[in-house]
Amino acid sequence: MSELNHVANVRSYAFQCRDHLEIWLETIGHQRRTSPFFVSVTEKSGNPVMMIPLGVEKHRGIRFLGFLDGGVADYNAPVLFAAAEKLDHVDIRNLWNAICRAAPPFDVALLEKISQYVDGFRNPFYEISPGRWPVSGYYLTLQPGGDNDALQRSSYAADNRRQRKRISEIGEFKFRIARDRSEIDDVFETFVRQKSRRYMETGAENGLDVPAKRSYYSTLAQRLSNGYGVQLSYLSLGGDIIATHWGLVAGRRFYYLMPAYEAGVWRKFSPGRLLMEELVCWSHDNGIEVFDLGIGDEEYKLKWRAKALALSGGLIPHTIVGQIYCAAMRFRKALKSRLSPSMIRTIRSLRVKNT
Repeated sequence: MSELNHVANVRSYAFQCRDHLEIWLETIGHQRRTSPFFVSVTEKSGNPVMMIPLGVEKHRGIRFLGFLDGGVADYNAPVLFAAAEKLDHVDIRNLWNAICRAAPPFDVALLEKISQYVDGFRNPFYEISPGRWPVSGYYLTLQPGGDNDALQRSSYAADNRRQRKRISEIGEFKFRIARDRSEIDDVFETFVRQKSRRYMETGAENGLDVPAKRSYYSTLAQRLSNGYGVQLSYLSLGGDIIATHWGLVAGRRFYYLMPAYEAGVWRKFSPGRLLMEELVCWSHDNGIEVFDLGIGDEEYKLKWRAKALALSGGLIPHTIVGQIYCAAMRFRKALKSRLSPSMIRTIRSLRVKNT
């Protein structure tokens, strides 16, 4: 589906492009034993309406229908053609019912991170999803060929100039994009080390420890790092790589996804923030119109004065087993909302001791 990004009146996110999905199925999908279920929707005349990459997975006896994600997609949506804009509420509901009838057997539809729009087109699945996702997506709008006002809007601009001056006094400071296989492999290993350290510092789950996910990221970088597709970039100072970023470029959109940086003496220079500024400049200079900051309500996105993208999600039962599961999840959520943070931490610690 990657070639569709250059076709007029077609909208998609990079995560649902064909070349990305092929690698996803080879790596993450294989590990998760996902049964892919691709849906093509056309008008009676044969004009395409949308293509939907779905799959069914089984966890603890429950069969889930959802987008091919596994934690690596920031947004989930179909590939939309112009005809999708004509769908009304009844059309969307009928389409969903038809998808459920045609799908492999499943108990629950798990809809996660469903974006309200796909590059200006309404996402029909946003209407189907039962609730608001707890966080939003964020993006900057750029004006290729004009002034790079995104940098001026950032409250980091003045401090970044000071940091650049300080760090340039130490040695030669360069922004690079990894191009050949050897450089990609070397930079990727540095990226993994830097990102894994950051996961440990924050206590977040290290997705790069999962072999299938690490293979997904590395395979994409090896096959699609040609300036467009996957971009592995870095900042170097002398012979040291002090910041790295694994991101995507598709159509008019740059995806700022996985930044990493060196700690120790380099941390005080904010190398990760300087690399992001370089990437905004690169995007502006290369005709990118949207610099996507991805999902999450981190404070730095507000300092860049980024625009918010609403997301939805939730569980939709399909069988009796699914209804029981959804009821249990609602009860669990209600119970959790009544517990104090200290009580939740105590329960989690007891769970860890008993495993």
